[in-house]
Amino acid sequence: QALDSVEADAALVATPDRFHAPLTLRALDAGLDVICEKPMAETLRDAARMHFSALEQDRMLMIHHQLRWHPTHHEARRRIAAGDIGRLRRIDFQFSVHSDVCLRGYRSQLPHLILQDLAVHHFDLIRYLSGQECDSLYVSDWPNPETGLDITAATDAVAILNMSGPVTVSYTASIRELLDPVGYTCTARIHGTEGELGVDRQQLRLQTRAGHADGGKPLTIDPQTPESDTWAAFARALQTREPALTHSADNLNSLSMLFAAMESAETGAVVHPATDWHAALADAH
Repeated sequence: QALDSVEADAALVATPDRFHAPLTLRALDAGLDVICEKPMAETLRDAARMHFSALEQDRMLMIHHQLRWHPTHHEARRRIAAGDIGRLRRIDFQFSVHSDVCLRGYRSQLPHLILQDLAVHHFDLIRYLSGQECDSLYVSDWPNPETGLDITAATDAVAILNMSGPVTVSYTASIRELLDPVGYTCTARIHGTEGELGVDRQQLRLQTRAGHADGGKPLTIDPQTPESDTWAAFARALQTREPALTHSADNLNSLSMLFAAMESAETGAVVHPATDWHAALADAH
């Protein structure tokens, strides 16, 4: 009805996951640019169809992964790229909140809730911070049993990600944390050959190996707010016709990590996301 009754330049698709692909494809066919909530689609094939449709229609398709624009993440990426900690070697990544999202609504029916609803954001952020793609991963997820509650969706997860650098990422996540939840913006310890970065909600801490050897204290960095956020980036993409950070071609790599993680959680095997990704593209085009 909106497509028929509203004159628009762009569409926001913010629905349960199963509607992302069909509604995005309809909007693209109507000549609209689209910003779609994560995850991009329920299958890699549908996501690839969305991407190719945007290319064929000469439309912008951006996925709403807002964590890339958080000030501490933006500054951490800049510091890593500038070589402030040398060559990147390892990332320890933690996410924990106490949320009742697993108890109600469509999300409570997602078998891999923690992966499908939240880890997909974190996988995208890990790609952004490291500047690398994931070669392989191993994931375990499970419901956190609680007295008096029937929780069937996976609320907790751990993972080991082997990036292309090579960089190893350890990942832990929970939405039923009771002690010291770190919040939706996550925390990370980023290790390089010449130093370490600590990333939390408000600030960064930088310690170089030379500074540590001299007995110096870590440098506390209050990050500047980036010039853009998700919405400003989308608006700029519409005006300039230049893809935003989380454009569809880039996001397919984050989505492929999600589906590889789900496969690993179900099979107990190490999975290679890039293989699934290329197969999906060939199947869809």
